[in-house]
Amino acid sequence: MERFITLIRELKNIFFCSICGNFSDRNICSICRDKNRNQAVIALVAEPQDLMAIEKIGEYRGLYHILGGLINPVQNLGPEQLRIKELIQRLKSPSVRELVFALNSTIEGESTALYVASLIKKDPKISQRIKLTKIARGIPLGGEIEYADEITLSDALKNRKII
Repeated sequence: MERFITLIRELKNIFFCSICGNFSDRNICSICRDKNRNQAVIALVAEPQDLMAIEKIGEYRGLYHILGGLINPVQNLGPEQLRIKELIQRLKSPSVRELVFALNSTIEGESTALYVASLIKKDPKISQRIKLTKIARGIPLGGEIEYADEITLSDALKNRKII
């Protein structure tokens, strides 16, 4: 019980990173403070758990920006409720060269990506300097082609690699 009480007290010391929006025990999270990470690349994710999933594989060494959700009219989540303005502000930094859209492969994820991309393309100072990319999509390991939806199968064929 004492351990549980201690953990509850420690929750008071959890903040949102003032740069990326991740959970942190400080004003700026350990990822944003890490100067060994690639400062030129920002991965755009919807939630902190998406960041954690990417970090777990240990392949990505850039920075992140957490939107705090996806555009979803059914849940009354519009662009105003997300951290899109903060993203656009970050992209004005001359050190940023690429934005990786690492959003869910859903209608909400795709519409959010399209909305953000359209805002970026409207600003020539940002759009001329920053490359917009998105994570690859395709058939998951262990998945069967006959059960794949049309969009996933189409993306898998478009993004095929040489073996």
